[in-house]
Amino acid sequence: MKNQYKRQDIFRCTHDAHGQRGHYVSVFHTMHRKRCFPNGCTYFRWKCHELEHRRKCYRGYSHVGKNCPGCKYFDDEKFTRSLVKADESGYHVFLDELHDFEEWLRDVENKEHWFLGTIRSVKPHIRKTIYGNVDHPKTEHTNLLGYLICFEEAFIGNQRFDDFVYGVVGREFQNRLKFRHGDRVEFRGMLTMRDGRLVFQQFKKITFIEKKEGAFWTDSESLVARSTGTTLAKQAEKCISCDQGMLIDVVERNNGEDKLYHRIFCLQGMPSAAACTYDDSKEIYGNTCSNQFSNL
Repeated sequence: MKNQYKRQDIFRCTHDAHGQRGHYVSVFHTMHRKRCFPNGCTYFRWKCHELEHRRKCYRGYSHVGKNCPGCKYFDDEKFTRSLVKADESGYHVFLDELHDFEEWLRDVENKEHWFLGTIRSVKPHIRKTIYGNVDHPKTEHTNLLGYLICFEEAFIGNQRFDDFVYGVVGREFQNRLKFRHGDRVEFRGMLTMRDGRLVFQQFKKITFIEKKEGAFWTDSESLVARSTGTTLAKQAEKCISCDQGMLIDVVERNNGEDKLYHRIFCLQGMPSAAACTYDDSKEIYGNTCSNQFSNL
């Protein structure tokens, strides 16, 4: 079985925001997060007739924002971007597979299950909170919440899962058990669906079927990476596929409202993909699990 929510071969959205990824979007993004299926993506673009003609705003603003509606120079345009789906025969096959997956998910979600899998990667689980807004942030905090483990070759109960499954563990858990790439692990945990990903939490009865040697993340290394790493504005393919790139949650808190989105976080602290000098000789494209959830 595969996670049908993360498929990116079914829908293409012509919205400009998806241009860097070939306009491919995940099933979860289309059908559950934005709910733009089947009518396409509708959004509004704010405009200022004064700023467009390079005249100064009489209120002193340099860009259009939340304080502009009501101004006589303010206007918003409604746009609808089309949603393109796979060919009809492939689409009907997908609907059958999606139905089977969701039937299975209803039976297993938010319940404890035995799990067996091989660790593909372990990375710090980081969240950035911005108080204010992106243009004029008042303060921001970057917190190390724990660690995100990516599993492959997985079994959930008796069901073989031919896709990535994730686990979230706390800092103390990682310090004690030293999860690392290649470990074959069996445990019992709570299976949840989070942003289209299958995520285990509350691990118990842990057994290492195979324990590898090698490097593993420690709190000291993670805290240094949290401080020296950089949040990148653009999701370049190079960064998404790199073993030093990962998605983090970014929460904007402004006037009591929270806005959640994802950004690429570079553990090497590179300012951008274009300026990156990390391991240029290494073949990193398309090989890591971060590829599978880049379009959440």
